[in-house]
Amino acid sequence: MTTGDGDAGGRLFPEDLDGVDPVAAVMLADACRAIAAYPELVAVGALFTAAEHVPGGWQIVCPCDPLPQGARELLAAHLEDRAALLDGAEALDLLSAARTLRCDPADEVTAGGRRFRIVRIEQLVRTGMDGPEPPRPTDLDPLPAARRVPPGRPYELLPEEGPASDLATAELLCQVLDAAAATGKEPTGAFLTPVALAPAFTVAERGERRWRPVGRVYDAPQQARDSLVTYFRHVVPAVESPAASDVEQFAEAAELMEDETRRNGIAVAGRRFRIVRIERITLMGPDGPEPPRPTDFDAR
Repeated sequence: MTTGDGDAGGRLFPEDLDGVDPVAAVMLADACRAIAAYPELVAVGALFTAAEHVPGGWQIVCPCDPLPQGARELLAAHLEDRAALLDGAEALDLLSAARTLRCDPADEVTAGGRRFRIVRIEQLVRTGMDGPEPPRPTDLDPLPAARRVPPGRPYELLPEEGPASDLATAELLCQVLDAAAATGKEPTGAFLTPVALAPAFTVAERGERRWRPVGRVYDAPQQARDSLVTYFRHVVPAVESPAASDVEQFAEAAELMEDETRRNGIAVAGRRFRIVRIERITLMGPDGPEPPRPTDFDAR
């Protein structure tokens, strides 16, 4: 076994912190370090959700789904739940919009005087010389005592104006467009303002030539670490039937992952694993967030 993987070294801090929010300054410095250590963005697939137009932006109202129709179904259920709390014309309007979402591939509906849209979220992983980016020190993570409790978080607000235009935003947009071009799924020119959502985390294993994800996606790094501990301790001996010596090594690796706070990588029995950070980005345009693209695979 080795020490933790993916430590990119020192961090860069702004020279002048006067008048700067210290939390924002630390997060900016962490992002600068990550961009330098893991300069390449690789698109790893889109997710879809639903958002409601509210004062100041678009409020996400549903979980994510890998297919646009899955997001439509979730939005339909959300509207039906709202309708159950109302009566009269507004309830009927919401139910009508829900039927439209279930029967037609509609990416936007208006119901009860409210506007809803299916939103495309690009998932990307930063990579560098040593592989994919692990969690950053500033990423939210539950404390050890709360590991069994999902951290949870409210759905996010996509601001109407998007982030202030600066060199960092311009660089991010260029990287997002390059990653999209590599997959043949480029956005239209109407959506050119990237807005970052909270990151997600997963477990990846190093193969002969590349790292590949081997687990589900989680909201917090510790949830991904806990899933790796479960894999080492229970799945490997029960499903993979390794040699007794390897079972012992995996048991030791599980203990090490539990004992070392915020450990993000480990090698055991000739295999390498890493907790990987997934960036989530939505592109905004003058009329709101980007809907599904014609090139996105859908169930309909």
